[in-house]
Amino acid sequence: MNRSYSTSLTTASLISDDGIPKDTVDSIRFIKRSHRTSAPTIDWDIENTLVSPNDIDIDALDAEFNRLSMDFKNKIIELRKDPNNISLHHTLTSTKEALIRIQTWSSLLNTADGLAVVKKNIADQRSKELIQRKYEIDEILKVSKVQSAVDLCFLMDCTGSMRKYVDATKTQIHQLTETILKLYSIKPHLAFVGYRDINESLEILDFTNDENIFREYLHQVQAKGGDDTCEDVFSGLESVAQLSWSNPNRLLVHICDAPCHGQHYHEFQGTENDTYLKGDPQNRELSKLMLNIKRLGITYSNIQLNESTKKMFEEFSFIFGSICELHVSDPTCLIKRIIEKASALIETSIKATISSYHNRNKSIKLYMLFSKEPNWNELEIHDVNITEIISPHAIDDLFHPLLLSKTTGQIKIAPHPFAKGSLRFAFYGQYSSDNSPFVDVVFKELASTDTKANTFIVYQEHLEIQAIAQFLAEQFNAEQQRIFRNFIPIAYADADLIQQQVDPSKIYQVERRMHHEWHKWNNNSGGVSLNEYSTVLQAFSHWTYYKTSGRLMVVDLQGVKVDRAYLLTDPALHCSDLLRFRETRTNLGPKGMRQFFRTHVCSDVCTKLNLPIVNMESNFNLSSRSDSLVCNATTKTSDDLNLKTTEENDFETINKNQLETIEKFELC
Repeated sequence: MNRSYSTSLTTASLISDDGIPKDTVDSIRFIKRSHRTSAPTIDWDIENTLVSPNDIDIDALDAEFNRLSMDFKNKIIELRKDPNNISLHHTLTSTKEALIRIQTWSSLLNTADGLAVVKKNIADQRSKELIQRKYEIDEILKVSKVQSAVDLCFLMDCTGSMRKYVDATKTQIHQLTETILKLYSIKPHLAFVGYRDINESLEILDFTNDENIFREYLHQVQAKGGDDTCEDVFSGLESVAQLSWSNPNRLLVHICDAPCHGQHYHEFQGTENDTYLKGDPQNRELSKLMLNIKRLGITYSNIQLNESTKKMFEEFSFIFGSICELHVSDPTCLIKRIIEKASALIETSIKATISSYHNRNKSIKLYMLFSKEPNWNELEIHDVNITEIISPHAIDDLFHPLLLSKTTGQIKIAPHPFAKGSLRFAFYGQYSSDNSPFVDVVFKELASTDTKANTFIVYQEHLEIQAIAQFLAEQFNAEQQRIFRNFIPIAYADADLIQQQVDPSKIYQVERRMHHEWHKWNNNSGGVSLNEYSTVLQAFSHWTYYKTSGRLMVVDLQGVKVDRAYLLTDPALHCSDLLRFRETRTNLGPKGMRQFFRTHVCSDVCTKLNLPIVNMESNFNLSSRSDSLVCNATTKTSDDLNLKTTEENDFETINKNQLETIEKFELC
């Protein structure tokens, strides 16, 4: 990103200094540099160009042929020095094919008939690519829907003390099924296992996707019984493993206020609270019960209604592994917490599956993850070539390839990545350009070993997407400031591309490091986080669609939330042109936009920005529902991270017109 052209939050003339957390935003900006531009080039590769047949120019073809010829000669010289460089082999092959194609086209363009042939070839090729891309998008959305299917089992203590929670499940279950259906267009499969004490009846309903059957069954379940304090939890666990689990997402929610029998599962003394201090009278082994559940791929969550069950779940976790605790202090919040957990599980499943879909038949680079930051004084300094995107000046610039700027610099990079995402590895690093001081950064390297997936153009697409999102965020901030006094700005991290001079196959995207807890607010297939819901960020995605007249939409919003700003990175762009950003594979076009609006709830932020409610002809549209599953909660500040987190005990149903209370604004 060329800094003198950047209208970043720290330099935008539209935004006053007192409205922006300057130090915070500067933390994700690179040092400003003087303006450098490289001559824009024309990519005449039919597999990568978006040029219209009407734009064919013989002089431009000749110039491109000469450029590619010179590039070919230089690459041949490099290959002689490094004959085993696979990336160079791939580049040379592509360049040779482009030269042959241009030579053929140039000869044809000398005649009217030849020109017609070239135009037809381009149109036919583009048509084939569109058909292929539409097929890929349909496959991705099908995969997303399949991975949205969830089995949800309630394992519940049904003794007398649990009456409020049994009743809450009966009365609130419609809220769960309706929300999952509207978010993912698929009904959840529900099951119920209720237990009491030894020799008391179990309540078991196997999985059904019919909410009425589930509700009717629960209406005949009575909260009663319970001889001593401890209950027959083992019988409940045994029954869970015998249910007909079938969907890819499997969630068990264990709700209880008393531990199981056995002295080592609780802190009670004597037989008054536990008639069976030696443990289960049927001598069932906890390890077998836990492993039977674990083998089924079930995610185990619990809702502990008091401290008496803490020791029991510690013993369970020792065998089972991680058991997530959902915090509920009021029965009215029960189903909402479960919806949040189910939604998070589904989103994780979708992300992992789509990542596997993108990387199918592709091997992944073999790296060992190492979380510790290296000693920078011991690492080698590498000279690098730096590519920057010159910031667009107007909305119209977004619909054309952005200009590039070139410079040089130096880097230090950790030998091992500290994290792996769905598409890339992340390395600790330090970065200097134009002899500026080194700054802490993150280097991102594509994970696939496929040479076609590691070309410069793939990295360039990621960089261009981030530059467009950054420009739109700055425009959105100016619009917010015009309307709200205390708006919350959105800032995208500056990003550059670097390529090692000694080893040009080593390409990275570089960004300043973010030292805060990471969040993901929405994805590119309509998923939205209910745990981390943000009216501002949802309005931003909506606004980008409106501002670009439905041609672009920024989604996959992720990053960190600090005191008065969202600091984001790694966005995705849906484009009306399906063949733009084809290498990144995240542009789902109009269907991706439709997925966003299928789950979007227009808040007061959307209203004040005059954003129209978009009807994408979906059967289920959350924009028209009367209530939201958003926590109208107070916040508290974490001392170590300076992050605002949701208080667990203030969760309530709110009308869509009240969504702005999450991020309170005062009109100008």
